[in-house]
Amino acid sequence: MIGKGLKILGLLIGMMSALNIYSQDVEFSQFYANKVYLNPAFAGSDFDARVAMNYRNQWPEISSAYVTYSVAYDQYVNPLGGGVGLQVMQDEQGDGTISTTTISGMYAYTLRVSRDLAIKAGFQTSFIQRKLNDSNFTFPDQTDEFYINGLISPFTGESAIDHLNRNYIDFSSGLIASYKNWFIGFAAHHLTEPDEAYKEESDYSKLPRKYTLHCGVNVPVFRRGLHQTDIGLAPNFLYQQQGTNKQINYGLYLSKGSFIVGMWYRDNLELEYDAVILQLGVMRDWWQVAYSYDKTISKLIHTNTGAHEISFLMRFKNSRRNKNSCKEIALRRRRQVGRIKCPHF
Repeated sequence: MIGKGLKILGLLIGMMSALNIYSQDVEFSQFYANKVYLNPAFAGSDFDARVAMNYRNQWPEISSAYVTYSVAYDQYVNPLGGGVGLQVMQDEQGDGTISTTTISGMYAYTLRVSRDLAIKAGFQTSFIQRKLNDSNFTFPDQTDEFYINGLISPFTGESAIDHLNRNYIDFSSGLIASYKNWFIGFAAHHLTEPDEAYKEESDYSKLPRKYTLHCGVNVPVFRRGLHQTDIGLAPNFLYQQQGTNKQINYGLYLSKGSFIVGMWYRDNLELEYDAVILQLGVMRDWWQVAYSYDKTISKLIHTNTGAHEISFLMRFKNSRRNKNSCKEIALRRRRQVGRIKCPHF
């Protein structure tokens, strides 16, 4: 226990004083259950308004090392020609030692090139607040390596750390093209690479730009009736790079009726496998829920048990609309042209 405290302390000291220490974004395994986080161009990509809630607990056996909560709302606004969205995300590291709150607003414009081709361009502005909680720190003068419990004193001679909060504005953008059952998207987060240094006299500690490329296709395997798909496959690919960190996720979803299962591999460009991601979900007319588990298969397999992730999404349909009116039918058809046909999980 005390060794873990010393590791956290060393990490925090390095973050505040080292010359080239960079942060890395929160990563969700259920990419399409948190669409606006993946790419701001997804704002309003569904026909109806939706609320998405996500929870991720990474390496839970290390005393809540990385726990993330996210709530997002987005909808298509016809007078604006696109979608708007709002997301609030809370990330806790080291059992609350580092806390990050992010509030993001986004707008995505839809360009309908043809009946089968649509392009969406999105822009996002975020307010980010990072906090340090020094009450979780354990300093060397509080410990004794020969004492059975490690900790010998709740007091320390170290001075308190000032300026424990860091606030800044961040900008991101993205593009998505959809053609029939195919789609491809690109996003660039942290365009200005904001400074995350906690102390004014510290060297510049930038949040490096993150690039995301994602693509996929929905393949109906068996159709029942004219428009209903009973069984479908959705192979997908995701590449992300932030600073020197690079990773590839590839896999597929299999859907049958309301049930969806998925399997993904995550590795780097040198094909060094990090994890296998297993996923199970249920999708109904107005809601969906999914659970995924990241099974570590890298060298860290002996030090952690992976990650758990849960997502829940609600869709809000306007019951007051006259679905049989000519105006409503024409509006639905126009919106369907701009709808991105990607997986829901």
